[in-house]
Amino acid sequence: MKRISLILSVCLLFSLAVIPRGAQSAEPVTLEVWNVWDPAIDRDGRAMNEKFREYEKLNPGIQVKQNVMVYADLKQKAVIAGQGQQGPDLLHMLGEWVPEFSRMGILEDLTSEAKSWSDYNKFPQSAWNVSTVNGRIFGLPSIASTRVLVYRDDLFKKAGISKVPTNWQELREAAKKLTADIGPDGKPKVYGFAFCSASTAIRGPQEFAVHLWSTGADLVKWVGNRWVPGFTPEQAAEVFQFYSDLMFVDKAVPPFSIGWEYQQLDSAFQAGTLAMAQDGAWMKRRAEQSETGQSWKTAYYPYAKTPATYLEVKIEGISKFSKHKKETWEFMKWLYNRDNDVYINQTGNLPSRLDAKESKHWIEDKVWRDTFLESAAFGHPMPPIPTSPILKDSMESLQEVLYKRMSPQDAGKDYFNKVKTYLDTSVNK
Repeated sequence: MKRISLILSVCLLFSLAVIPRGAQSAEPVTLEVWNVWDPAIDRDGRAMNEKFREYEKLNPGIQVKQNVMVYADLKQKAVIAGQGQQGPDLLHMLGEWVPEFSRMGILEDLTSEAKSWSDYNKFPQSAWNVSTVNGRIFGLPSIASTRVLVYRDDLFKKAGISKVPTNWQELREAAKKLTADIGPDGKPKVYGFAFCSASTAIRGPQEFAVHLWSTGADLVKWVGNRWVPGFTPEQAAEVFQFYSDLMFVDKAVPPFSIGWEYQQLDSAFQAGTLAMAQDGAWMKRRAEQSETGQSWKTAYYPYAKTPATYLEVKIEGISKFSKHKKETWEFMKWLYNRDNDVYINQTGNLPSRLDAKESKHWIEDKVWRDTFLESAAFGHPMPPIPTSPILKDSMESLQEVLYKRMSPQDAGKDYFNKVKTYLDTSVNK
């Protein structure tokens, strides 16, 4: 009996010896992803989910877990998690969050990984600049899209408008003509235009920035050795006056839209309440769901003095507190290679890669791709400093105008002073 036990023990030791040490200790790795792409409601979300499952099959032992949120909640959760020295492995961000998050110390520095990546030069330098703070790269630019004028061509024809507006004055004139179909209550069923103005809005400040840039101004600029306001009080007042005129003089904006965020704006356009809006390529999804979607068209966004649009670069970063940084970077490189990046950005945003059109998944689309790509020539990204207070103040000043607590001229002065004070006390110190 002892001899049999000895033989079994020897056999067991031999079997353990021939099993690779890594195979004994390897444990499943779960990569936690926080983003906004919901597979339950849009095609791009489903496409991304397909890629997650594909990566798991290609890499046994790795699982991808997705947590979907709207942008406001995503930012708040990322900040709270970072304060507790926690966070996801892969974090989707708006470009303007990167300076703030890097200053907070919640993002992993990916400079060496990015610059040694064979696909580094397949992305425009302007996109890498958005993920760069003080010369260090904190994320991979996954999306680079713009904002344009989305409008209802059928309503234009009904109103007798043959020319798409190219400047603010033409936009106002068209918006007045498009505000029509007065109901029994004496109110229009269709309004010519609308904008986001919630004090906590994500898209409202982006729309405001487009208007400010089109006056020939910037949000901020680097002068000497410090950041200063890139606009004058008069230029800010010009923007606030534009909003005020649309709302109160032309009466071409729904009065009940004060405080709208992008969910309300996009839903109203889809429902037929609006004829024009400053919007993005994601509206293609809604067009496909709408009976009037075939009449939705796009054009460069009207400007005051110079063409301008928001170059919205979205960034994928790795949490400073991720336990799987190497695995996450390998996953990111695969997910945002040429074909995958194009595949997961068909109906929402546009891939940021320079070689996107070479992909087998690229689909030509004059309305929902060409206009956006062409307008990138005059696109502006957000400045490389924490901009949350500047953006929030723009909406708070706009609210003062819309609730008639402040004139556009006073709001311009007030906003200029707020930006200057913030730069002096928080950025330049």
